[in-house]
Amino acid sequence: MFNLSEYLNLLETGYKNIMLTLTKKQIGNWVLLDYLAQRQQFQDKINFLEKKYNADLKAFEAKLETATSEDFQAWDDLIEWKAYTQFLSEIDSKIADIRNGDFQVAG
Repeated sequence: MFNLSEYLNLLETGYKNIMLTLTKKQIGNWVLLDYLAQRQQFQDKINFLEKKYNADLKAFEAKLETATSEDFQAWDDLIEWKAYTQFLSEIDSKIADIRNGDFQVAG
């Protein structure tokens, strides 16, 4: 049995008829790594906005709603901030599913 990097190396050197057997746990670990990387990207963007406006999402939104003048950049940032927060919530749910083994592998 080959690991993934060995398998990919063999494919590059011309071996085409090799069967690779992966366990559900191995696949879950690869997917988990991807989700964790995505989670970090969303968290970094949220952290940037929190520092930029020196506030959390809720406080920033309240400040914008009561502002006397329009700040279109701030409103754009609010929309992105809400999206990043939603994406973070969704990815956290996916991470929990993977860690609990609650996913299927097509065969």
